[in-house]
Amino acid sequence: MIAVPVDHAGARAALAELTPRTAALISGITTPARRVTGLEWTLAETAAHVVIGLRGYTDSLQGDIARWTHHIPESPGFRERLTGLTSSSLAEEPSRDPAVLGRRLVDAVDAFLEASAGRSPDQPVPTPWYAPGASLPLGAATCLLLGEQVIHGWDMARTLGRPWQVSREHALLMVGVITTMMPLAVDPEAARGVRAVYALHVRGGPGFVLRIDGGRAVIEPLGAQRIDCHLSGDPVSLAMVGYGRIGQWRAIARGGLLAWGRRPWLGLRMRGFFFNP
Repeated sequence: MIAVPVDHAGARAALAELTPRTAALISGITTPARRVTGLEWTLAETAAHVVIGLRGYTDSLQGDIARWTHHIPESPGFRERLTGLTSSSLAEEPSRDPAVLGRRLVDAVDAFLEASAGRSPDQPVPTPWYAPGASLPLGAATCLLLGEQVIHGWDMARTLGRPWQVSREHALLMVGVITTMMPLAVDPEAARGVRAVYALHVRGGPGFVLRIDGGRAVIEPLGAQRIDCHLSGDPVSLAMVGYGRIGQWRAIARGGLLAWGRRPWLGLRMRGFFFNP
């Protein structure tokens, strides 16, 4: 199994660059108790979640994971563990004041970037909230934290009716972490009995193979595999569909996704094999 290489330095720079825009968005919220479109959280809770995620990864990187493990349910399942953590851990950030949360986002990003400075992008960062004993390489974790800001920034901006562009550069950085997450986030029930080999071609980015077999998802390098379905996608469409923020048909209609091959209809099924990250 492989994961698409990530640009750790680029992700660090992008995280630092994006944070002031996200902090300004959060600080400008005037209705913190308003529910976010498409989510169960309020605007303030969504902002708090982004702050908490940064703190969790910073603590984990520094070997101080005990603060977070008691929030994780005993279930071995990805969905149950992640849902339990995100719900329970909201209490770790008690403020729901947008101005306070905006400042705390900046502080949390600064703390993560300081803690991770000079470390190898391949250093394992424990992530027991995904599965017992799970970890992510630091480079992938950094891209994931960038993705949290990109996606939840989009969630909050859409709710507020404000513009929030997802850039091609940020989306390319997020694609690598999608491949890292696929083996963890596969829904074994949805994928049970399915045998399919996908070749995913990221426009302007990497290509890779996704193999679904026996309820598992495996990432492989492009090679001589017998491919059932080729999927070509622009990075923004892949990121937004991958995170469940836009539907496949919307991306297809805009030319963001294209499928072909021996079994092209499998392209429409692929997203359903995974939980939302």
